[in-house]
Amino acid sequence: MKKTFNKITPILNILAISMLSLSMLEPVLPLYLINVGFSSKATGVMISVLWLGMIIGESSWGWVADRIGIRIPMIWGTLASGIILLGFLLAKGTYIAFIAILCLGLFRSAVFGPARGHVGKHAPAFRKAAFMGIVTVVIGGSKSLGALSSGLLASNLGYNWVIHLTIGIYILGGLMAIITLKDLKYNAPKLLPVDKHLFTKNSKNYRCMFSLCVVTSCELFGLGLITTFLPLLITQVAGLSVTSVGVIFTVRGIITMIFGVPMGTLADRKGKKLLIIIALTTSAVSMIGISMANSFLCFLVSTALFEVGLATYSPAALALLSDSVSSEHQGSVMGIYGGICENTGIMAGAFSGGFVWNIFGPRATFLLGSLVCIIGVIMSLILNIEEIEGVNKPTN
Repeated sequence: MKKTFNKITPILNILAISMLSLSMLEPVLPLYLINVGFSSKATGVMISVLWLGMIIGESSWGWVADRIGIRIPMIWGTLASGIILLGFLLAKGTYIAFIAILCLGLFRSAVFGPARGHVGKHAPAFRKAAFMGIVTVVIGGSKSLGALSSGLLASNLGYNWVIHLTIGIYILGGLMAIITLKDLKYNAPKLLPVDKHLFTKNSKNYRCMFSLCVVTSCELFGLGLITTFLPLLITQVAGLSVTSVGVIFTVRGIITMIFGVPMGTLADRKGKKLLIIIALTTSAVSMIGISMANSFLCFLVSTALFEVGLATYSPAALALLSDSVSSEHQGSVMGIYGGICENTGIMAGAFSGGFVWNIFGPRATFLLGSLVCIIGVIMSLILNIEEIEGVNKPTN
């Protein structure tokens, strides 16, 4: 067990730095875009472009990491992201801003798939969900720190200061990756048994992967709404401060830290499909709460409930996914999952939410999220996502 932690700790450190940067930017980016003249619909489209870049990038970086090692993706995902974000801040003109935000998505996605694939490769076979819970906790801690500092900085110094600090942290992460991951320059997949198939040859696994992908998109649809439109709902509709946004996003991270490992352990013991259904149901209820909220306390409780659902969902789904492939393809499949399954859902939420906001009103946006989560519950009950479980455990 200690050997496993020694292998994954440097990668988790880089993941924490990258997530800290992302979580500082996340709460204020919609507000920054509105502040510089974008409409709510254009803001939704802009955030969708960011996630489009994430879809393309994350689907590819895991494959790259499986072939040349994890060090290069970690460096590009941090150092290059900081440089591109600086370009976005200095961009003059809408088209340049769209190109910069697309490139930011392409490069910042280089960290997540390879990092989760690295953990999946080295985690004990029958504790996959628990170790994926550790990844969730690292992300949650960074989200808390980033969101809290983001809200305070934006309230006192302005949005530009948040972006400047985010750039600095990304560059620091790049330097850390260059120094601490020098022994991981090549990941040596060539030393592992060569398997030409990303999934096992049984076509049932392809169907299960597709089913899991569809369900995941439903859960992450709600995340796309929260990251894009919750700050606008809190400040523009409810009339609360930007600091309130930072506090609520901080609590999201704390909830993730608290629930990540316990929910992963529970998924290992009680079954991953059950935890996925519970998570989607919880998220659906939370979206209804957000749509009805008017006070800080109501927003806080409803958002925390959504984060409980997400912290319950992620370890179970990632463990199912890791069980479906052999060791040498962990990075590739985690990249595909993050890019196509997760980010597609987030992008769909951000994109469609802008139109619902304009046509039916702000609160209807989150009722749409609840409906999509309910659809995810129904799909989880119908589709055979649990058939993945245990297929490849002896070979991992």
